[in-house]
Amino acid sequence: MTKQELRAIHWQVNYAISYGRLTRSLTCEQCGRHTRTQGHHDDYSKPLEVRWLCASCHLRLHKGWPVTPDVTARLMARDARRNGMRQYDAPLAPRLVRKAS
Repeated sequence: MTKQELRAIHWQVNYAISYGRLTRSLTCEQCGRHTRTQGHHDDYSKPLEVRWLCASCHLRLHKGWPVTPDVTARLMARDARRNGMRQYDAPLAPRLVRKAS
């Protein structure tokens, strides 16, 4: 598939989002994190069939790296630290988040 064809497919997705025919999810379909998501096409012949993934899961999928529960827990703990959340605010990764002192 050429770059022009890929660009046209991405344009179709953006057009569908802007006109309400397609809705961007705020939750990653792979790990469940609440974040800005990116569209991933499993099959480019179906341009409006998109999986919504966070940047980390999208990269892992393209690189062929696994997304295991342990990886998901680490990502959620990292998000919790970045957002200044306490231990009980990150229910999926309590062991990885430092306790507030």
